[in-house]
Amino acid sequence: MTEIQYRPYLEQDAQDVKAIINQAFSIDRFVNEPRALDAALDVYLRTCLLGSTSTQVAVQDGRVVGIIMGRVAGRDRLPGRIGNRARLWGNMAKAAVLGAAQYRSLLQMFQFETVYADLRKATTSPTTDELTLFAVDAVTRGHGVGQRLFDGYMAHLRAHDRSEFYLYTDTRCSYGFYEKQGMTRAAEKDMTIRLDGTPETLGVFLYAGNAHATARAVATAG
Repeated sequence: MTEIQYRPYLEQDAQDVKAIINQAFSIDRFVNEPRALDAALDVYLRTCLLGSTSTQVAVQDGRVVGIIMGRVAGRDRLPGRIGNRARLWGNMAKAAVLGAAQYRSLLQMFQFETVYADLRKATTSPTTDELTLFAVDAVTRGHGVGQRLFDGYMAHLRAHDRSEFYLYTDTRCSYGFYEKQGMTRAAEKDMTIRLDGTPETLGVFLYAGNAHATARAVATAG
């Protein structure tokens, strides 16, 4: 396996990251018109960038194969907010127009925030520091890339004297990874969405973790 480099996200990584997002979260099952899909993926990416204070990507042979983003309360958000916000709103409009035929399905993709708000109300776990995006290309899964990225974010939290953090995931994702890291499912809610035009029940979860406990859990498992 070619050596993998780790560094902060750069704008040149956008297309690779969008491909990983689509692979991980099946955005093309909400909308499949190519231009509408690209716009929807860009909305997802810009939302994560606007909500984050740190990023890390894994790069192999010049291609991004893993991404993690997070937010630490009180830290400055990532630079480029004006440009990211402009792209966000522009691509929301573009996705709505080009994806009109799948409007109901596309609209549901943007309604996850309502479910997330319900999960925050349902938990007593701290919801201050968040892991905002975490995905790894299927080609490199099982080679430690995801663990390296996750461990890096845990170290980032500890370096800023933080411990408690949380994230959202759902039944489309490999949420078992978080349980192996010592995280606990703090809240959950089912929602009905249309994937490929067919109604489907999706379980949406809020997982809570502790950066110090996670480090101990991984060390013990190792």
